[in-house]
Amino acid sequence: MDVAEKRDWVLTDVSLVVKGADLRPAEITSFLGIEPTGVREPGPSRWGRPDEVDGEWGINCNSNVSRDFHEQLDSILSTAESKRAELVHLAERGYEVIVDVYGFAGNDCSLTLRPEELRRIALLGFPLWVAANMNER
Repeated sequence: MDVAEKRDWVLTDVSLVVKGADLRPAEITSFLGIEPTGVREPGPSRWGRPDEVDGEWGINCNSNVSRDFHEQLDSILSTAESKRAELVHLAERGYEVIVDVYGFAGNDCSLTLRPEELRRIALLGFPLWVAANMNER
């Protein structure tokens, strides 16, 4: 990859995350009928901030599946849409349900959400978190 290509390069990871202080990942898996790509029992996080103690259940789509951000987002949104009633039930029980976009970005990069993607996220009714790591990879 030459410098011109790297200048606007972004490597994304899109996830659907369920978080909660009393979250039991196996129960979420059983309830949703989906195998997660990652889980964390409640308690102190080895890699996160000291105050991050919620358990987490999540599925993610990253460059191992597709390097195309829009394909990653479509995959996660399709899953969330197919399980929306169950996810709403979890949110009503006090769990936090999040669509999470994380990326490693080069200089002058941009990440654009299409109007249809924004509409789909809004219809789900769950927050969208976007975080960027500006360290070049």
